[in-house]
Amino acid sequence: MIIGARQIGKTYTIEKFCKENFENYLYFNLEKDVEITKIFENTLKPEEIIKNIEVRLEKTIDIDNTVIFFDEVQVSEKFITSLKYFCESANNYKIICAGSLLGVKQNRFSSSFPVGKVEMEHMFPTIYS
Repeated sequence: MIIGARQIGKTYTIEKFCKENFENYLYFNLEKDVEITKIFENTLKPEEIIKNIEVRLEKTIDIDNTVIFFDEVQVSEKFITSLKYFCESANNYKIICAGSLLGVKQNRFSSSFPVGKVEMEHMFPTIYS
């Protein structure tokens, strides 16, 4: 999970990394793609989540060779909770996510934040002089 202020290059950097390092890459913006966000409201089970995404995409996802990038994750508390279950799954899911103001939102969660299950990295703007 990459956390940082808005408009500092999180999406650009992660997309570039995904395209350069994985055979297959899927991108979902949870702020814009309400249908994907709704999937997480209905289930936290990774296998069901992936099946629902496959139905929406009308294609099978090759889990072993695909990285899935979920952007703007601060809009879905259920998505963030689901990360615990992706981590605990026997399947080798490759999930990258990014969001803004997650530190503020994290303290307001009504469900538990997946502490210890999610590797969090902070991204900061580059300052040029």
